[in-house]
Amino acid sequence: MNSRFNPVEFAPMSRARRALSGSAGDDADAVDLRALARAVWRGRWLVGGAMAGLGLAAYLVVAQVRPTYEATAKVMLDPRNAQIVTGEEVVQDLELSEQVVNGEAAVLSSNVLIERVVAEIGPLRLDADGEIGVTGEEAARLVASVADPDARAAADDRIMQGLVWLIRRDLTVFPQGDSYVIAIRAENHDPELAADIANAIARAYISAQIEDRRDTTTGATAWLEARVAELRADLDAAEAAVTDARAQGLSAEGGTVETVRQQLADLNGQLVAARADRAATEAQIGQLEAVLASGGLSDVADLVSSPLVEQMALERLELTRQDGQWAERYDESHPERQRIARELARLETELAGEVERIIAQSRSAAEVARAREDSLRAGIADLESRIVSITSGEQGLRQLEREAQAKRQTYEALLSRLTETRTQELLQQPDARLIERASVPGVPAAPRPKLMGALGAMAGLALGLGLIFVREMTAQTFRTPRDLEAATGLPVLGSVPLQTVGGLMAATAALRDDPYSIYAERIRHLRTALLMREGQEGARAVAVLSAAPDEGKTRTTLALAQMSALAGLSVIVVDADLRRSTMQAAFGWDMEEDFADFIRGGCPLDRAIYTDPEFGFDFLAARGPQPDVADRLSADWLARVVAELKRVYDVVLIDAPALLAVSDGLVLAQVVDARLFLVRWDGTPRKAVTEALAAMDEMGLDVTGAALTMIDPARAPEPETQGYTYA
Repeated sequence: MNSRFNPVEFAPMSRARRALSGSAGDDADAVDLRALARAVWRGRWLVGGAMAGLGLAAYLVVAQVRPTYEATAKVMLDPRNAQIVTGEEVVQDLELSEQVVNGEAAVLSSNVLIERVVAEIGPLRLDADGEIGVTGEEAARLVASVADPDARAAADDRIMQGLVWLIRRDLTVFPQGDSYVIAIRAENHDPELAADIANAIARAYISAQIEDRRDTTTGATAWLEARVAELRADLDAAEAAVTDARAQGLSAEGGTVETVRQQLADLNGQLVAARADRAATEAQIGQLEAVLASGGLSDVADLVSSPLVEQMALERLELTRQDGQWAERYDESHPERQRIARELARLETELAGEVERIIAQSRSAAEVARAREDSLRAGIADLESRIVSITSGEQGLRQLEREAQAKRQTYEALLSRLTETRTQELLQQPDARLIERASVPGVPAAPRPKLMGALGAMAGLALGLGLIFVREMTAQTFRTPRDLEAATGLPVLGSVPLQTVGGLMAATAALRDDPYSIYAERIRHLRTALLMREGQEGARAVAVLSAAPDEGKTRTTLALAQMSALAGLSVIVVDADLRRSTMQAAFGWDMEEDFADFIRGGCPLDRAIYTDPEFGFDFLAARGPQPDVADRLSADWLARVVAELKRVYDVVLIDAPALLAVSDGLVLAQVVDARLFLVRWDGTPRKAVTEALAAMDEMGLDVTGAALTMIDPARAPEPETQGYTYA
């Protein structure tokens, strides 16, 4: 049939598609300092208000606070040990480490230690403000109960815990740097009381160390004295038991285990020799019986040492020689040869009898050897039994000796330790010493209204700037053509506002009904910038691209086609997103043949093109998603198809699939004259845009320009809704 199109053959791809592996450009994360400065200037009232509000609030609040004084005392854990006596002490000196220093700091703030401070300073003075409400009678009972806290009444205990809480609330204990110094900082509204609390805690800590050491050493001395007395009696009894056991063992066994073991070794040697003799005799019997059974009596002389057998063997040999000489002249019927044969038979009979007699003698000898072996085994068993008996008796003796030795060692060790402990009881020293007493402070440590006001203002500044920066920097999308151009380096050809009408059918109808609306003007401007830039004329094939789906490609492509058709150009729209083809469903077409049929070779190109009179331009689309057909597209084949379409149409607009979703868009981008990259306003991530453009750059493809789509006029700044930026 006739057609205005030349035939185009589908050819498979000549090479595999390269995988998309773009990386976001550095410009996506670049900071526009001037833009940030403008943002700060726009929010200057926010920053100023935050600074003034927080600064004034901090000053007023702090100015109303009652002044507090600080006093600090310092103790040092002394790593130097005065070795007055040798030996290990009952209470070891501290092996100083970070953990030990932190542990001692915890002791300084413990309630056990602070209760001593309460008794020293006095409950009434500590509760001068009446926070706990201590009476004079209660104060006396509390001081008396410090020595025995377990006997304290429940009510008094609650009061004591309240006083401890008062001190702890305003007490800070901390190690100073990497040293062994621990600072004790007390805060109070009374400067003298603050100094007294810090000094009292330091004194109570050092006193408690000495008392704990002395009490522990005294208790250890008493325990050691009782234990030494017990061990002395146990040692005497153990040594007496060893002496008795040794005497009983010598009288009962009458010998030692070494003597019996020598006898056992002799019998074992005799048993080995008897076994060897019996084995040799039995072996000789077996050989003789085998020779006798086989009839080879001529070999008997080699097996036994019997003179008679040897004589018979010589006679047999002589007769055999004579028979051999006669056999040279006469046959077996000769009388002489018959006589020799009779002699040989007689010798065979006698030799067999002698062998049987020797075998009988050997059997008797074997029986005797077996009996001797049994006797030796019985003797060995008896000796082994004696060894077990003697060894058992000696084991009991050795056990008694070990027990006595262990008790002796324990007794001597505890006796030596008792002597050392008695000496250490009189020479106790603390592990810490006071290196700085707390002095009465002359000026309050807090509050400081001016400083707090300045800090409040700084906090307000940080808060205001933070709010501005967060507002500006958290946007990972594009909101202005300037941002898009700065991030991508592409000329921004236009900005397309969000179309408020419904689907694709209504959108194109709106352009036809009102070709001078704001939306139509934006599309017309974009068409002009795209198809007629730099004086270019003639048919143009344009691929409409985007990084991700749902960025307005199909709507923008149809709008460009509609405005081009209204301008009198012949236009065809190619729905190349075969994996998500939606035009047929959106417009309700009844297509007999489509783009997919043409790719498969089922129809020529002109039959795959669909014309809808309402639009004024043609379509090359699929009836629905065709992912299997999309995989068959190649750049060479598409180039021939596009060239044929350009021969017939003024403008070829290709709605390409998203670049980051599939590789089809990169293939389509290779066969067109211009590439329009769409970015959804405040929707497309910057990273997606840079990755898509990086993929294009890897393919060596230049992008003609970009456009912001779906701009919301209610949210966009004024320049983005009223102006354009394009090259």
